Amino acid sequence: MEGRDILKFMAQQAKNRLRGKDLNSRQNVKTIDIDKDDDKLYLKVKQTIDNGCTNPLAELIDVKYYKSLSLEQRERYFFSLADKYRQLKNRYEHEKLKQVN
Repeated sequence: MEGRDILKFMAQQAKNRLRGKDLNSRQNVKTIDIDKDDDKLYLKVKQTIDNGCTNPLAELIDVKYYKSLSLEQRERYFFSLADKYRQLKNRYEHEKLKQVN
């Protein structure tokens, strides 16, 4: 393959991973279940926000598990965690507003 073809192929693979079409790399990926881990993660999110943490994802990530993943799996795990953090942060802010009012 030429350089341009390789780049095109790699871009298509990345696009497929983002769309969830790459089923091979989805195996053994830990996703954060909204119901199951919600309470523990929510408490961690509250602590990071209240403590003024500048890098909350670094506090929330399971480093041992993260290091055991392939590059593609790491990306999926990281973005899943970032999305979950955003949801829980919004929940915490709504609850805080309710307490004020």
